[in-house]
Amino acid sequence: MFEQAIEKLENSGRFVGKAESFQKYLSSINNNSRGTAEHISINSFKDLKAELRNSNCMVFRLGSPPGSRNTHFALAKTNSGWSDYFFMDEDLFGQVEPEVFLPNSSIRSLFAFQLLPTLTENSLVNLAMASGLLPQALGISSTENQIIPATGQSVFSFDFQPSSKSNETLSHQQGQVEIDAIFVGQRDGKECLFVIEAKSSKKFDSLAKHKLLYPILSIKSNIPSYMEIVPVYLRTIRNDDHIEFNIAECSIPYQDSSFGSLDQLQPVNISRYSLYGY
Repeated sequence: MFEQAIEKLENSGRFVGKAESFQKYLSSINNNSRGTAEHISINSFKDLKAELRNSNCMVFRLGSPPGSRNTHFALAKTNSGWSDYFFMDEDLFGQVEPEVFLPNSSIRSLFAFQLLPTLTENSLVNLAMASGLLPQALGISSTENQIIPATGQSVFSFDFQPSSKSNETLSHQQGQVEIDAIFVGQRDGKECLFVIEAKSSKKFDSLAKHKLLYPILSIKSNIPSYMEIVPVYLRTIRNDDHIEFNIAECSIPYQDSSFGSLDQLQPVNISRYSLYGY
């Protein structure tokens, strides 16, 4: 499916391809496939088509520019490997042993979480917050007031730089972005905005980094300049008698009101906790 786009990128001598309509691209190669999201909305490494993996190319869904009803996409090459564009769970968490976490909250405040046979990803984030697990992992100062994460989704427009190898940028225009959780907490005497991308699975998987960067860029203009932004990737794994919380606190360069490239979004602190009874 992407062979022609890959060839075009290679022949251009560019590191990042130009955005184009996905439906028009399919027409140009006489491909009648449907389900745009299935092909260009990448959540994990396993979502990439084989020809993209074999050519070391990532695909980005870029929304629809003004005057177009069609979703656009673009390719970008890897520089240092797939860690440019993905968090690989085994590499992140595999060398750290989980600790047993004992909640510092009352049984009353956590009781509702025990009533449901299955917790959604949003509920798992709320459980991590209500139990004190996530604040401890992130070094958030204790407070008498419970921190309640906000969540939402909408369409947003922003530019981003896929790779530090190139100054080329891509424009995400009026595309849907889901924000799993954001909340404000104080750390080291400073107010910080924590942006959470949460995934739940039965075993280690991977996460496309733009799934964490897109929410940050979506709300960037509304964030006070004094507030530090802390990206966090949360992978939860349910076992027979406990839930495993794998937490990667990340950082990305920020200078002159601009964020660094996607491949510069890197983990800086890894925590793993097992929470029993849920």
